[in-house]
Amino acid sequence: MMARRVSILRDEEGMANVLVTIFIIPVMLFLCFAVVPFFVYVMKANHLNTIANHGLKEAEAVGYVSPLIEANMNARLAALGMGPVVVDSTAYPTYEGSTRTKVYRDAADPTITLVLKYPAPGLSRMLGALGGGSGGTAAHDGFYYLVLYGKSEAYE
Repeated sequence: MMARRVSILRDEEGMANVLVTIFIIPVMLFLCFAVVPFFVYVMKANHLNTIANHGLKEAEAVGYVSPLIEANMNARLAALGMGPVVVDSTAYPTYEGSTRTKVYRDAADPTITLVLKYPAPGLSRMLGALGGGSGGTAAHDGFYYLVLYGKSEAYE
């Protein structure tokens, strides 16, 4: 009699393991794969920041954000798969708001501004997959918007 009760308990223990496997493992897999788009979003931001910092160093050397510096930054972005994009008839990346006139190092305000704006992937769709909202259908929810300041090193 006792042996029979023990065998029934062992069978139930095996069933519990099967139920946990059936219900928990798919949820864990979903969560693991749902994190991937977020890391892509963060890595794109990191790449943009690195490229903008390189561009700022070049702009500090010449005293302004020149068309050559913009072309170099566009080439670096394209090499990373973040080439030119048109959203609502506006071409991106855009450098609107950057310093366009030469600033010398001995000027009263030798600050150089580099502004980089690029469309960001849809975070609301990522959050919607996790139940964090309705999710969007647009290709982007917003933009990466970097504003960097540096000091001009250009001589007269």
